[in-house]
This record gives sequence, C-alpha cells and structure tokens, in this order.
Amino acid sequence: MRLSFQILMAGILLLLASALPFGEAGARSGFATERPWAAEHIEGLPPDIRREVIGRARACGNKPAAAHYFSVSIQAGGTRFVSLHFEDFACMNRAAVCDDGLCLHRLYLNSHGRQRLVFSTRARDLRMFNDGNTVGFEVMGGPSAGLYRWQGRRFVRSAGFTER
Repeated sequence: MRLSFQILMAGILLLLASALPFGEAGARSGFATERPWAAEHIEGLPPDIRREVIGRARACGNKPAAAHYFSVSIQAGGTRFVSLHFEDFACMNRAAVCDDGLCLHRLYLNSHGRQRLVFSTRARDLRMFNDGNTVGFEVMGGPSAGLYRWQGRRFVRSAGFTER
C-alpha cells in the first residue's frame, strides 16, 4: 500500500512540475508579466521617433501602444538602424497604417544622436540583417519588394533579386 501511495505522489509531483515554465519558453508563456499591447514599447523609443509615433497614434484615434516587436534595431560597422513595423502598432483606424495586407514600415538611421528617416514603405514585412560590415534588409510584398543594402548615405536595391 505504501509503495502505491509513493507512486501516486510521484506522479502528481511530476504532473505539477511539467506545468511550470522553464527557460525561454517559460518567459514567453502565460506567466509573463509583459502586456502584449503596451505603451512601454513606445516610451522606450528615441525622442525623435517617439514624437512621430505619438502623432500617428492620433490619426489612429487611440493612445499609442505597440507589441514587443514593433521596434527592432540592428547595428553593423558602427552604424545603428531602428525599424518600425506598424502591423504591431495598436490602431483603431487601421487604414492609417495598413491596407490590402500591406502595413507601414519605416527605417531610421541613428546619426549624431538624432534619428533620420532613411526608408519608408508599405509591405507585408521588412526584415533587417547584418551583412558583414553593413546593414541590409528585405522587403516582402508591396511596391518596394526586394533586397536592399546600406551604401553609406542611403539604402540601394540589390540587382537580380526576386521576391520569395
């Protein structure tokens, strides 16, 4: 009888332990404290970008809030870029940031402590990458679809690229 009680208790403990979050998966689970649509994702932006985003929120008809990956930054060769992905921006007037499945994406260059807009488009997605000592990005969908690389002053479309 004592052995079956111990087996039962071990099973219960194992079941309870399997419900606890561990590692990265646990950080992304329902136990996480981060709110999915939060003003904190806007408040952490550089002031130049934050002012523009707050203005866009007015056009949306709501307070500024965004999901975690609304803003993504990358650095290469001492140059830092920030991209904004408006599919991850809370907007009651959705047409202000997205239409026909294409959402606004904007890239900024950090130049002497200021943020300068260097690329803007409506697309399904935009993904930045570090290409050795320079930054590049891929635009998926929309009129600007293609692969681009930073050339010191602006992004230039790479020849021979076809959309995936």
